[in-house]
Amino acid sequence: MQLNLSEPTKKVYYYILRNKDGVTLKQIQEDLGFSSTSAVRYHINKLKSAGLIQETYDGKFVVKKVVLDDDYILFFNYVLPKSVFFASFFLTSFIILTLLYKLDTTAMEVFSAIVVLMAGIVFALDSVKRYTKFMREIRRKVDNEED
Repeated sequence: MQLNLSEPTKKVYYYILRNKDGVTLKQIQEDLGFSSTSAVRYHINKLKSAGLIQETYDGKFVVKKVVLDDDYILFFNYVLPKSVFFASFFLTSFIILTLLYKLDTTAMEVFSAIVVLMAGIVFALDSVKRYTKFMREIRRKVDNEED
């Protein structure tokens, strides 16, 4: 499921998601820099109507349903962009290649081929996924216009 929310509303949702014990309107306002609690309430109401959060008996807001954009993942209670993992993979691969270069150039060449193959597969699968999602969205828009 895709999060079709404005950026400030996503920001509030991700903040609540990171704080498993729940947060108050005042905490959200202060930590995210909103001008007032009524501005926070606006975003809270959007999230509640989408069924993503709920209010606890003590006035705190907690996540009811975990939904992330395709570009983000939940990792040890942190919302991170997927690109963090790509970057760490390639930087680690570079370090390993540097070490292998000094030890054995054949091992370096084999490792390089594996890394390039893995990267190609990951990016090809991601491209297919994004293209399929894009075409589905276009079909949905066309179907809505025909109605």
